[in-house]
Order: sequence, then C-alpha cells, then structure tokens
Amino acid sequence: MTEATSARPRGAFLARACLALWLAAAAGLTAGCSWMPTWMGGSPSKASAAAPLPEFKPALTARIAWRKDIGSARGSYLQPAVLENAVFAASAAGEVVRLGPANGEVVWRADAKTKISGGVGSDGFIVAVGSPRGEVVTFGAEGKPMWRAAVQGEIQAPPLVGRGLVIVRASDFRITAFDAESGRRRWSYQRAATPLTLRGPNELAFAGEFVVAGFPGGRLVALTTSNGAVRWDVAVSEPRGATEVERLADVMGQPLVAAGDVCAASYQGRLACVEAANGATRWARDLSAATGPGGDEQKVYAVDSKSHLYAFSRTAGASAWQQQKLANRDLSAPLALRRAVVVGDFQGYVHFLSPEDGGFVARIELGSAIVATPRASGGGAIVQTQDGVVALVTLE
Repeated sequence: MTEATSARPRGAFLARACLALWLAAAAGLTAGCSWMPTWMGGSPSKASAAAPLPEFKPALTARIAWRKDIGSARGSYLQPAVLENAVFAASAAGEVVRLGPANGEVVWRADAKTKISGGVGSDGFIVAVGSPRGEVVTFGAEGKPMWRAAVQGEIQAPPLVGRGLVIVRASDFRITAFDAESGRRRWSYQRAATPLTLRGPNELAFAGEFVVAGFPGGRLVALTTSNGAVRWDVAVSEPRGATEVERLADVMGQPLVAAGDVCAASYQGRLACVEAANGATRWARDLSAATGPGGDEQKVYAVDSKSHLYAFSRTAGASAWQQQKLANRDLSAPLALRRAVVVGDFQGYVHFLSPEDGGFVARIELGSAIVATPRASGGGAIVQTQDGVVALVTLE
C-alpha cells in the first residue's frame, strides 16, 4: 500500500468514528462529522494532511517473523489476546482462531456464529468476544463453545477476562461481569450519561483487586471485582467550554496499569497517573489524547489527537521527549518494549522509536491500517491490521 493511494479507514472503532450524538440538533452538528479531526472520522483537509514518512538511518532491523490472514476487521476494533503460549484473534465475520506465538501456526478455528465487534479477551483458559448486538460468546482454551450471554448495546471493545470473570462494556457504557465458568451475571455498573460521547472501544483493565475503566466527562473509576462496588472515582480532567462539543473530555482507550499506578488520558483534557490503591493523583499533564497510554516502570507514552507521541517520567510526569514527525498518521496506542516504543499507523506502517529520545530506530510495513494496540510477545510485537493480518514483528 503506497502513500499516494492509501485511504484512512472509517468505521466504528475509537479514533476513526463519529460521535454518538445525543444532542446533535442542539449542538448544531453536521452530517459526516466534518468538523471533527480525521482520526475521529472527520473530512480530510490540507491542515490535517498526514506527515510524509520520515527518513532515518535504521539503528535496528525490523523483521516479520510470521504472519497469518485471519479475516478482515471491517471497521471494528479487533485485536489479539496475547499470552505466553497462545495468541487468540478474531475476524469481524465471526471466526476466532488460536495461533502459536512462536510460528503463527493455527492451533484451532472456531465459529462464533455471529459478527464480532469486540475482541479478543482471554486469560488462557477462556476466550471471549462480543457482537454488535450485545452478545457475549465464549470458548474454552481448546476452542470448544462454552456459554453465551447478552447485554444491551453493541460491544465495541475486547472483553476483560480473569479473576473468574468475563467483563464486558456495551456502547451505553454499562459494565457487566459474568461468571467465567457458567456465564451467570454477577454484577453491573453504569454511570449517568453525558450529552455527547465519543463512540469507540473504551477498554477495561485489571489493577489488583479492581477493574479500572474510563468514562465520558473525564472520569476514571475503580470497581471491586467481587461485586462491582466503586472503590474510587476520580477526575482525569474536567470538561471545559461553552458548548457540548467543547466540553467533550472522554477518557480514551485502555488505562495503563504499571507498578501500583493507573494512568489514563482524555480527549481535550489531560494525561494523569493515580495510585491504584486509592485514586490519589500522582501527577497530570495537559494533553488531548487520541488513544490510551502505554508505558513501563520508567516512562509513560501517550499519543495526542494530532498523532504526536510524548514520553513522560512515570513517577513525576516530567517531560522526557516528544516526536511530531508522525503527525496526523492516526497512530495506535503505544507499546513499550525494552529496545523500542512501537506504534502502528493508518497506512499499515509499524514504527519503532527509541525509548531514550524518541528517535526512529526501525520501520516495517504490514499493508493496511493498524488500529489495534500492538501487544508484546517474545521481545517483539504482535500486530493486527484492519485487513485481517496478524503478524509477529521482531527487532534485530
């Protein structure tokens, strides 16, 4: 796919979607979300043209160790669940596959018997996906169907699986936990809705005994896994502005859990890190986020709405570096590896940047848009494209 002919993907996933317009008439919004940036489904303009691929001398060599075509994502947010001994992935048409992480060998294939819009989630024992009609479908580790359940609304993000639970989030932001073995509903949680929200996959994460989730209005909430009770509810950012559009401050993507902290970022808001135990704020920095943050014990990495990549000290939030040469390339959420920070873009390029200074160290092309967050595996990164390629990319 060349720079001249490729087009930015459109669909129902996070940074390529229009708004769920509950007060569209009052806000005076126009069809097609033309007022929005292109990473949210807006109309391209000269001002938002993607930056050309930067030239650099590679310090490392990126290679595709293996690749498998599992079927198109068709505009849905689908990404692999990567474990030590398995990679679980899905297509929008309903196929779920287990791949060997070492060589990409297909171990089994299963049919969800429904379209898939959210997945894959797995703890290695149970594999779960969600459908546009709110159906939760689960399989055992060997591909045998287990149970099915239903929630109201489309499931747009991978289910969170673990602690004996399968936890899903629907398009109305209600979070529902099911017993992993039986499919019995254990608890649910829902906040009051805001007038406008960004339609897309707001992923969940485990933080010890809690499930952490971001919400519209800039809120970050920790729920107790046993009963869904709120442990803490804090502001990543506060909505600001005179109109509902100006006041959009949704927490984006998946919160980062690292070394006792939870970090999250909001659109038109901030990047903030809080203590997982009590929600006390460690630090916050102004940032209009496009994705959830990535990071490790040393740094937190964040992509803003212009596809600028930033690095901050995890403990104090001091700015380490920023990289602006990938502007408007619709970057995925970042993955921190030992030797590189990894992001994918709308043309299917995987970029590897130095964790020390943000300089480019390697790049490789997979052929179509990368929306899913790259996942670490064996020192490399598992990446899924919108055209359905799942690949392990390594550095030498």
